[in-house]
Amino acid sequence: MDNGVSNMRKLVESKVILFASAILLLGGSAMYGQARADAYVRNCWDGFDYSLFTGLDKNLSDQSDTLSEAYRLERKLAGYFWVLRMASDSGAQVSVRNLLDSVAVYCGSGEYPTGYDKLLEAAERYFYTPGSPYFSEERLLLFLEHKIGRTDIAEVEKSREKYLAALIKRNMVGSMAENLALKGGRKSSLYDVLGSLTERQSLMLVFFSAECGTCIDGITRLKYSPVLKKQIQEGEMAVLAVCVEGKLSHVKSVLPGDWMVASDGGAVYQDQTYSIRNTPSVYVLERSGVVLLKDADVSSAIDFLLE
Repeated sequence: MDNGVSNMRKLVESKVILFASAILLLGGSAMYGQARADAYVRNCWDGFDYSLFTGLDKNLSDQSDTLSEAYRLERKLAGYFWVLRMASDSGAQVSVRNLLDSVAVYCGSGEYPTGYDKLLEAAERYFYTPGSPYFSEERLLLFLEHKIGRTDIAEVEKSREKYLAALIKRNMVGSMAENLALKGGRKSSLYDVLGSLTERQSLMLVFFSAECGTCIDGITRLKYSPVLKKQIQEGEMAVLAVCVEGKLSHVKSVLPGDWMVASDGGAVYQDQTYSIRNTPSVYVLERSGVVLLKDADVSSAIDFLLE
């Protein structure tokens, strides 16, 4: 577990370095108009030698030669991926399709990993790594669906992409949240909880493990968050803490008295009803059940409330 956390931290740190490179590429500002973003991602790869994707290194932090083609390509990807998040959905879709079509032609077949495979792996690392400033399930889905749609690749070789795509599509932002049976609480299901809210209230859904120190720290941060406390007091937000692992009785004393508390009976991990990459995992739902925030860490959830 410690090695895994350490490796993940190194990976995120390397992405932060590339994030800084991307900001410099954009003229020193994190803000980028959608029209400019669309133009950038449309023309970014014009005249590029797509065969260079075969040399894309999966572990940038292990490279010593910062002038290598692989390093320069990864920096270019850093800028591209960052601006892709700010492009319109239609602009991003066209850009990703054209990029992957071109890479597939020049280095998309042969012994694994091809340049095409490496590009998909890079997209997953940037857009799906917990804590990555690039995180965007919607943009990763464009890459996954391109491979899923290829007729020249055997279906068995698309199993990972199909699995991730299905996971991403469950409870996406803007979609209706799936119901969830609850145990040990005042309500028997998530929909029952939503039905008990006032018209002004939204619901913060906090998935946590009773045996997880990080979860307790995260819950404590939420407990004392001024913006969350204010929204609860003013009747704008209700909180439901759902224990997905361990005994709920071990942590009840830590949880705020104005939160609702329940267990999922192991359903979330077993059925993968909700995506939980790390605990605590925070969702925010409208009273109607529409997802406003999905699988966020505590910092991102607090930032969301502050917007």
